[in-house]
Amino acid sequence: MDGNDPPSDEQYQASLDRIERLVSEFADSQQFERLTEHQQREAEFAIETFHELLYGYEYVPLDDPDEHSLEAVCRQLYPAKISADSDHFEAVAPVIGAFLRFLDARGDIENGDRLATHVESLGDTIVDAAADPANWGMAKSMFMSGELDDATHLDAVSDAAASSELPEAPLDPPDWEPAESLDPDELLPSAEADRLEEIINSLSPESDAVLASLATATDEVQGEVDPDVALERADVAPEEYDAVIEEIVTRMDEEGSELIPSPGDTADSSILDPETAREFIELEGQLLLYANDRFDVVPGIDSYEEFERLSTDEIQPIHDTLYREANAVEVIEEFVRENPADLSQSQLERIESWLNYEAGQFFVVEHLEDGSVFLDPDEPRAYKVTGVYDSYAEALPEEALPVAVTSVVLLPYDGRIVTNGMEEVDMLAGMAMQMIKDDPETVYEEAKHRFGIAEMLPPEDEPARSDAERLRFYTKNQDNRERFADEIAELKDKTTELARIYHEQLGKANARRLGREFRDLGLEEAYVAIYDGQVVTTAPTEAQLEDILGDIMPDGTGDHPYVYHYDP
Repeated sequence: MDGNDPPSDEQYQASLDRIERLVSEFADSQQFERLTEHQQREAEFAIETFHELLYGYEYVPLDDPDEHSLEAVCRQLYPAKISADSDHFEAVAPVIGAFLRFLDARGDIENGDRLATHVESLGDTIVDAAADPANWGMAKSMFMSGELDDATHLDAVSDAAASSELPEAPLDPPDWEPAESLDPDELLPSAEADRLEEIINSLSPESDAVLASLATATDEVQGEVDPDVALERADVAPEEYDAVIEEIVTRMDEEGSELIPSPGDTADSSILDPETAREFIELEGQLLLYANDRFDVVPGIDSYEEFERLSTDEIQPIHDTLYREANAVEVIEEFVRENPADLSQSQLERIESWLNYEAGQFFVVEHLEDGSVFLDPDEPRAYKVTGVYDSYAEALPEEALPVAVTSVVLLPYDGRIVTNGMEEVDMLAGMAMQMIKDDPETVYEEAKHRFGIAEMLPPEDEPARSDAERLRFYTKNQDNRERFADEIAELKDKTTELARIYHEQLGKANARRLGREFRDLGLEEAYVAIYDGQVVTTAPTEAQLEDILGDIMPDGTGDHPYVYHYDP
């Protein structure tokens, strides 16, 4: 492809898939082994992101690069659009250089060593440019300043230079397009939409006249139309419009159709059953109506029937006032004490249980058979959440996870945890989360280890775990070993058994790497003893290895080294 031609979506996706495969092979290469541990951890993200910028803006793939395009990404694009700590930028040039040498060794590119040397010479330039706010794009500037906590690290909009210098790039167009919110009221199956159109086209003459007046009055209005303004312009009384809506709803009900989806599902265990869902919606509505009456967020709402007619956009500020600005605990306690909706005692007790609500930003990280897991990354804590209208697995496909959701309020109900339906998808925060040191997978594993997955609010306290269980988790992988370095240092020498577990875990972590190195050296089958991450001895047989360890290891530590059977 001509380097000046922008790639099609198909070409762009194919290139992403190709680079992903090459990165996987790169991880087993000699060039990868020569990188430091930190550079190896940064490699996958650095390579794939570098390729996205190179191909998306310069129209040149990383497996067919040229010096000019590589320099543009190093000097301008990568520093301008990626938000990360300085140690990440220090790893970029060595990683890209090693990857180019890997491609050269495979015969995939020409002059790979020369291009690698040139990129590596720009290492300090990348670090300095990334640290200079004058080079940052808008999203990076906001993220680095703390103004946009949920910003993405990959700013897909060309803010670093004029549009003529940085044309818009596809930047991994997703197959899944998230809705701006999870509002079930905005969803209508196509069959129901068709039926609704048929009913509207066959209304009574009175209703037809009302709709015709409204259409004439708003025909030339651009954008959204305020309902009150539309009614005034059309000289239509609110009661006349309500009569039209009532006729439509009645016709839909008579024919077994629904204007909006019914809450609940009897066949899906990840959703409340219909009766429970309807009761939850009414009780939540009564509480929000009470909050609106107290704080006068939306004027003119005097009854639950009027509240029911509010749109999600109108309810959102009431919800935010209650759970963000007001003392929600105090409001709930007063509602239960005053009982303005004349609810039964059991219904009041259900609302009172909402004193244990959890609110904030969460990440949907996994779908289970009977719910979806919402992760609070700060605690960290994982909650199994049940849908009210639909399964979260339908709205948020597995391949899109982890997905950040904001304005989340988790409430206990009927022995489960539900949301009140006001949460919104935030893809920017989700992308940013994947760039921080503690990625969602690592945080989720910690949450499950410490607490399990909470199925009710308030969640249970952290269960007691043995020192051995904790040490095995802390040393499970490189991310954990870095995250829990202090805890490991405290535990590993506490007892002889804990010391043995520590060295066993480190030995397992190093065995795969050593196996690759031994194969590259052409070594024959052997037994290898790994102690504190180092090879302390080898022998042709396990018995011989045990004899040697007995001679060289300090007293009481003969069983501490991890014995690895290398068999090429």
